[in-house]
Amino acid sequence: MARSAEELKQLSVKEFTEAAKIYESGHAGIYEMCKDDYPQMLEELALEPFEDVLDVGCGTGAVLELLHGEYPGKHLTGLDLTPKMIEAACAKQLGNVRFVVGDAEALPFEPQSFDAVLCSNSFHHYPHPERFFAEAARVLRPGGRLILRDYTSSDFVVWLMNTFELPLARLAGHGDVRICKVSELRALAEGAGFLLLKLEAQKGFRAHLVARKPS
Repeated sequence: MARSAEELKQLSVKEFTEAAKIYESGHAGIYEMCKDDYPQMLEELALEPFEDVLDVGCGTGAVLELLHGEYPGKHLTGLDLTPKMIEAACAKQLGNVRFVVGDAEALPFEPQSFDAVLCSNSFHHYPHPERFFAEAARVLRPGGRLILRDYTSSDFVVWLMNTFELPLARLAGHGDVRICKVSELRALAEGAGFLLLKLEAQKGFRAHLVARKPS
């Protein structure tokens, strides 16, 4: 029987409540690979000037901690659905970073609040990905960028993952919802009014997407 969107979100909260205990330890298991995406995201962000950055699905704030060290004068915000993740992030006491518990599909921020929205390896947990893209467009200023990295592969491998791997992961207590094909990511970005700057299927089963909100 199919799970509702709310059930899927609560599955993610349950998973990451436990993961928060080990997320940045030397025993993070499958979550360790998330660190591989940080350099690419930060390189993209640094290509253009920015003042206000939102990291959606920020977890324990690892990306924002790196930004805090490099850009102490910028305004940085992290959002995550799991209170325990935000609790761990707040414990770092990063001076120019605020952390918020919230839903990626209903961002609790005013329109045109950010110059960049980051999203790294949480997108496949969102039951309504089109809502996230719409919300990212809403909170970005004109000319702002969405920088997203998540899982993808060839259409056939994505089908295998969605048909077999992710249902088994949910049975095991993980909140994974769906992997998107590159063509689906393109349609989502364009459907939300973004101009695509980059969209690539990279090694390591990664999608790399950079999209701009029109000025």
